[in-house]
Amino acid sequence: MQNSTLNWNDLFLFSQVVEHGGFTMAGDVLGLPKSRISRRIAALEQQAGTRLLHRSSRKLSLTDAGIALHEHCLNMLSEAQAGLEALQVRQSEPTGQLRVSMPVELAVVFSASLLPRFMAAYPGIRLTILATNRSLDLVEDRIDVVVRGLGVDNRLEASSLVQTHACTTEWVMVSSPTYRSTISKLDEPEDLSSVQYLSYVPNKQAAGPLKLLTADDRAITVQTNVRLESNDLAVIKQAALGGLGIAGLPLYLCRDDLAAGRLVRVLTSLRPRSGQLLVMFPSRRGMSAAARTLVEFLKANLGKVVT
Repeated sequence: MQNSTLNWNDLFLFSQVVEHGGFTMAGDVLGLPKSRISRRIAALEQQAGTRLLHRSSRKLSLTDAGIALHEHCLNMLSEAQAGLEALQVRQSEPTGQLRVSMPVELAVVFSASLLPRFMAAYPGIRLTILATNRSLDLVEDRIDVVVRGLGVDNRLEASSLVQTHACTTEWVMVSSPTYRSTISKLDEPEDLSSVQYLSYVPNKQAAGPLKLLTADDRAITVQTNVRLESNDLAVIKQAALGGLGIAGLPLYLCRDDLAAGRLVRVLTSLRPRSGQLLVMFPSRRGMSAAARTLVEFLKANLGKVVT
């Protein structure tokens, strides 16, 4: 038998003829004409080079070759059923491999605080975390779930992904104590134009005037003297720690540095617009139980570690 030209449907039809005791009964169960099934079994016998069935007007029986082939057909159908059941279990229980993409800084926070809880709660899930600040192709890179921030101006590049809000992140204005001591006046928004500013510019977004909120939530725009731009918040933070200027940073990223005095808050009457963290995925249709579980976990818990 040549596997390269084998019609697998013929093997299924053969197994059904045997199971139901004839062409007529098999046809009734499958909703197929008896003549069509007979032709397919004849084609299978021709390909096998031997007769598989003894036919008579009263009954149908298997030849020795038919008995041997039928046993293999039963094994084939059993494996196919087992595969389908495994897929159904996979869809109902959170198990399997997931590939997750999130910004570098967030990946560090997630790994330190939330990852141990998630892995302990769902031992059947295996994670690959791709920590990157660049956008990935979900098909090419086989990504299941993406976490991305809107940034302080609430902009995100156009995407066909399903997007769901996870949490809001507070941003603050900071500098090193040393740099702050070099500034004689820093009380009004316009004072920012005379200091060095460290600007976070997300991928594919053009730098522009600094957008801030006042204590009464009034939006204002301030021109700044940008000393450094980067699409990586860790770079901006290190530059601020190094005394290169003033920066707007997510509070979760600099909370420890503020507590330790390595950074200080400046212009506390102003703040960058709050950032938004989104959880994104290709489609809800056909989404695995593992992916659904991770999305719900992120939505429920990210806000606890980044606010």
